[in-house]
Amino acid sequence: MKVFSGFLRIIGLCVASLLLASCSLVKLGYGQLPDLTYWWIDSYIDVTDAQTPRLRRELDELAQWHRTNELPRLALLLQKSQQLAPGPISPAQACALFEDGRERFNAVTARAEGLVLWLAPSLSAAQIDHMAAKYAKVNKEWDDDWLRGTPADQLKHRVKKATERFEMLYGSLDDAQIQLLRAELAGASYDARMLRSERLRRQEDILQTLRRVSTGNAPPETVRESLNALLIRLTTPPGPAGKAYAETTLRENCALFAHLHSSTSAVQRARAVKTLRGYEEDFRALSATR
Repeated sequence: MKVFSGFLRIIGLCVASLLLASCSLVKLGYGQLPDLTYWWIDSYIDVTDAQTPRLRRELDELAQWHRTNELPRLALLLQKSQQLAPGPISPAQACALFEDGRERFNAVTARAEGLVLWLAPSLSAAQIDHMAAKYAKVNKEWDDDWLRGTPADQLKHRVKKATERFEMLYGSLDDAQIQLLRAELAGASYDARMLRSERLRRQEDILQTLRRVSTGNAPPETVRESLNALLIRLTTPPGPAGKAYAETTLRENCALFAHLHSSTSAVQRARAVKTLRGYEEDFRALSATR
């Protein structure tokens, strides 16, 4: 159950971040995942001394479950990606890989349900206020990244970020490939202001729900129902327009990946296979470590 951006997404986000690091950092960072997650959560809610022992225990158990159950599945997904990498990839194949990744993400959120059902009702009013202040801070940082400057400036920033992500997989992109990224991103349906509005809506929904379930008066089943309803609202685009936008941007992102991959050279694809194989080997080694 995903309650807010972190409590249930943090393991998946940390793993995704590690995948963007060098192979040598994966083993080091993964071993620190419970601590990284704890401090991330602490930055949002200012964990109390009373909450700390159980939170650390829950995070240790979640990390061990992920090591045992999810790393082998992620290794298989990386193996599948290696098999596709030497040839062209269609948008449909790219979307299928995305769906495979989302299934693994959903498995983590389902496993973390018990943690959230305990932690969310235990939050004090001061902790929820702390979260609201943290949201305000990260929203300002988000605005600085994605809303600063003219539309041309914003496009330049998006192209830079996309280039950096693709180069982690393929190595350096040439001018034609960067121009391809620029053209695809310029023609995309991306709307930063709409994303910001939806971001604020979800954050306010999270805060209001946490205030309701943390009163101490609600029975466990009511808390569960409230958090399940929140999950649906967080993962379902609001209204027909929101749903259409989400579907369109997903299709565009799949097409972008497929088109960029199709433009890569044999050397770049070999680099991608080598990178993916390194992650796969690291994940299998980590999974075998108890």
